[in-house]
Amino acid sequence: MSTITKLDDIDKAIINMLQKDPSITHSQIAKKLDRSQPAIGARIKKLNENGILATQIGVDFSNPDVNSVLNLVKVELTTSNPEDVFALSKVCPYIINALKTSGEYNVLMFMACSSLKRLDTILDRHFRNKEYVRKIQMDLITSYAHPFILPVDFMSENFENPDDPCKITTCPYCETLLSKEKDKK
Repeated sequence: MSTITKLDDIDKAIINMLQKDPSITHSQIAKKLDRSQPAIGARIKKLNENGILATQIGVDFSNPDVNSVLNLVKVELTTSNPEDVFALSKVCPYIINALKTSGEYNVLMFMACSSLKRLDTILDRHFRNKEYVRKIQMDLITSYAHPFILPVDFMSENFENPDDPCKITTCPYCETLLSKEKDKK
């Protein structure tokens, strides 16, 4: 039986409180649940160790100060080789995550960048020109019902010149991927 199906009401309440307010302290949770702080700390530690509770630091794309500068897009692909798409997603700083899905499109990616032109160039040079990619669609995410927090690689982002299409032919991330592919052969 899965660990997640064994959660009791206290564990569920802890997870719920942390999801609503990640900065809540163990003492505050303990007070609300009428438990001791060490008991709450032990439960949180166990939830973390079991992989049920995790923390991700990122930017909130629902914040107007963020989404007025950074574009978040959803990219859907129909591909016969999702593994190659996943390999590039592991090294490209603009791809936040890639997921294998069912349906007509079998890979979904989230990408973020200050320039839609740069994102389109990445898609042109690394996906649209591949024979194993049959169909691709990029949609700009325009609004959010809830906070939407995702990690962003600010070290790669070029805010000074957002229209610079990124020198992808000499991109150190792409070169790393290409050298790893050559080493496999």
